[in-house]
Amino acid sequence: MFFDIASISIGVILLLLRVAVVFLLYFFLWQVIQVIKRDLSQTSPLSSPVSPYGQLVVTRSGQSGIAVGKVFPLNVVTVIGRNPNCDIVLNDSFLSSEHARLERRNGVWWLEDLNSTNGTFLNGFEVSGPTEVHPGDAIQVGRVELRLEQGMG
Repeated sequence: MFFDIASISIGVILLLLRVAVVFLLYFFLWQVIQVIKRDLSQTSPLSSPVSPYGQLVVTRSGQSGIAVGKVFPLNVVTVIGRNPNCDIVLNDSFLSSEHARLERRNGVWWLEDLNSTNGTFLNGFEVSGPTEVHPGDAIQVGRVELRLEQGMG
């Protein structure tokens, strides 16, 4: 019996290439799974950094696509609007570019409408000037409703 050495070596090479491709495919899938597992273990969709001043929690999202329960940490002065430069950016067509400002003065929160088109509401009443806000109060900007929660500061 004569074996064609050239055909055997080509067959072996093709077999090795097939094995290598399968190995690389499994290795790639394993890497993808590792990245997904790492990302899922590091993030929680509703968690945000804690602020000593307090936070706003989404209680109604309208059609903004924001998850109910999402937490926005507050600064001493927090501007809410659609503008990417705002402290809290909400994608709601009923919001103005810079819609409202929440400011902490002498331990008290004050809410002010920034001449928005659709107004700012506190517990269902339209805000016409700087208005005192307390933990648990509902703030509505556009179709989004947020609840003020007090921080530790």
